[in-house]
Amino acid sequence: MPAPLPDHLGLEEVLGRVIALGHHNGEDAAAHGRVSVANLMATIGERSFGPLLLVPSLIALSPVGAIPGLPAVTSVVIILITVQILLGQPHFWIPPWLGRRSVDAGKLERGLSALQPAARFIDRFLLGARLTWLTTGPFFYAIALLCLLISLVTPLLEIIPLGGTPPNAALVAFALAITARDGIWALLAFIFTAGSVYLLMMAL
Repeated sequence: MPAPLPDHLGLEEVLGRVIALGHHNGEDAAAHGRVSVANLMATIGERSFGPLLLVPSLIALSPVGAIPGLPAVTSVVIILITVQILLGQPHFWIPPWLGRRSVDAGKLERGLSALQPAARFIDRFLLGARLTWLTTGPFFYAIALLCLLISLVTPLLEIIPLGGTPPNAALVAFALAITARDGIWALLAFIFTAGSVYLLMMAL
């Protein structure tokens, strides 16, 4: 099993670590060509809330997010993470039934590999130390609350073609903001969130 992800890590490297999970035969579900939620969480690390939000958000945004039932799993994971952030928990916990949910390692690799060129481009702008006040203190908890609300309404937006893209993009941008301590990404996430609200109003 790879070492847990540190808090400050490039997006491309995060993708690479998750993709590599499917190649670690002999490790629980990965040995049977599948990667479980528990495998993912163990790789990320129970204290790294930025990457913990980033990985399921990336999976939901990637082509693998089109697998039936997977968006619901990623939403539940994000809801659990954000609730525990808001409750001030020092590390993350998932129930065993959720930890056993898994995805085909090959599909996960293909879906996340499709995001690697974009990740390489985004990494050039992950400079950190910009408007850090937007990612710490009360704003950190505000981001967690917004991510919770977005995850609750994302299933409603899935009925609209490509309707899940803006909320998942907002989740990725919020996670990048926390991981890189970069407030510029938080501002971008607010824009995606506004787009999600607009789509929700249209869906209703």
